[in-house]
Amino acid sequence: MKMPNAILLYGLLLGLLLGCAREERHIMKGVESPQDREAYQRALADNPNDASALRGLGWLYLRENRTRAAADIFRKLLALTPDDQDVLYLSGVALSKEHRKTEASADFEKALELAPGFVEVRWALALLYNERGDGYEEALAMVQTGLRQAPDSGYGHFVLGFILCSRGENKPAEAALLKAVAIDPALAHAHYYLALVYLRLRDDERAMAAMERTIAAEPGYTEAYYSLGTLYARTGRVEDGERMIELFQQLSRSTMDEDHYRRLLYRQQDPVAPAKRAGSHFNLGLVYLRRGELDPAFRQFSEAMALDSTYAEASHNIGVVHSLNGRHREAQPYFERAIRAKPDYAMAYKNLGLSNLAQGHYQDAAGAFTRAIELNADMAEAHWGLATALIQQGEVAAGKTAMARAEALTGAK
Repeated sequence: MKMPNAILLYGLLLGLLLGCAREERHIMKGVESPQDREAYQRALADNPNDASALRGLGWLYLRENRTRAAADIFRKLLALTPDDQDVLYLSGVALSKEHRKTEASADFEKALELAPGFVEVRWALALLYNERGDGYEEALAMVQTGLRQAPDSGYGHFVLGFILCSRGENKPAEAALLKAVAIDPALAHAHYYLALVYLRLRDDERAMAAMERTIAAEPGYTEAYYSLGTLYARTGRVEDGERMIELFQQLSRSTMDEDHYRRLLYRQQDPVAPAKRAGSHFNLGLVYLRRGELDPAFRQFSEAMALDSTYAEASHNIGVVHSLNGRHREAQPYFERAIRAKPDYAMAYKNLGLSNLAQGHYQDAAGAFTRAIELNADMAEAHWGLATALIQQGEVAAGKTAMARAEALTGAK
C-alpha cells in the first residue's frame, strides 16, 4: 500500500500545534518572526551562514512543498548545526518527499537519538520502516513506543491504523483509526483508510459514511471522490455516483496540471526561460485559485509579476485574491496596473468596478463598469454592477435599464 504523499508533512505541521504536550515529549520550535522569501535571501546574501535565515527559508520552502529546495537548505543548515534535532527532522521530511528514503531515515534516526521524546520522528520512521519488505515489526514497535509517550495523538493512532491496514489487519486497524478520528475528526487520511477497511469488510454503508467524512475533512481529497462514486453507483445511487466521478475527473486534471507546472518550475534541471517561468507560475496560480487555495495562488501570481512586471493577467489575479479575501482597497491598484498594461482588459475593468462598489465609490464603479461593457457588452456581472452603482447615486431609471439588460443576459445563459 502506497503511503499518502502528505502524511509526513501533515505530521510535521501537527507537531507544531501540540503545545500542551506531556513533559517527556520533545516539542519542536517553530520559526520566530516568519518573513517572506526575499527577506531571507537578502539576509543570506549578507551572511550565507545565517542559521536563522536558513531555517526560515527552509521552513518556507517546505510549507510551499518545494521539497528539493528545502532539502538543500537543511543540508546547509546541518553543516552549521549538525546536532539540531529539529533541523534533522525537517531535513528528513523534505528528503522523504523527494523519495530519498535512506537519507531521510538517517536524519530521523539521529534526531531520535538526540531527543527520544520526539514522537513526530517516531511516526515518520514508522512509516518509512513499513515501506520496507522486512520493516513491519520495527514499524509497529516504533509507533507503539510513540503512543506510550503521546497516547492522545490522533495522528499517532492514524499511523498505527495505516500500518495495520497495510498488512491486512482489518479489525485492529479499524480500532486504531476510530481512535484517531475520535481524537481529531479533521484527520482526512484516517477517515479514508477507515473507509478502505470497511470496503474490505464488505460494509458499504459504513465505507460510504467514512468516505463522506473524508471529503468533509478535506474537500480536495481526490481518491475519495472516485471511491465514493463507485460506492454510490454500486448501491443504486447512480446519479450521485456519476456526480462524484465527474468531480474526481476534475480534481485529477487539476492535480496533473499542478504536478506539471511544479515539475517545470522546481524539479527541472535545465534553467527555464524567464517568460516561460513567469507563465508557469501564473498557470500554477490558476490551479490553486480554481481550488480556492488563495494563499498559494497569491504566491504564484506574485512570482509571475516578479519575473514580468507587465504581466497584466497576473496583476489582475493578485487583485482577485485580495478581493476574495475582502481586501478591496488593496485589490484596486492591481486591477489598475493590469489595465495600464492591457487597456482592453474587460475583466479587469469589471473587477475594478466591483472593488470600487464594495468601497462605496459609486461614481468610479459606474465608470469602470461602463468601460467593461464597452469592451464586452455581454458581461452580465458588469451590467448588474452598473445598475447598483447608478441606483446608489440616485440614477434610478438608468439603473433599471442596466438591470433589465443584466437580467436578459443572465436568462440567456
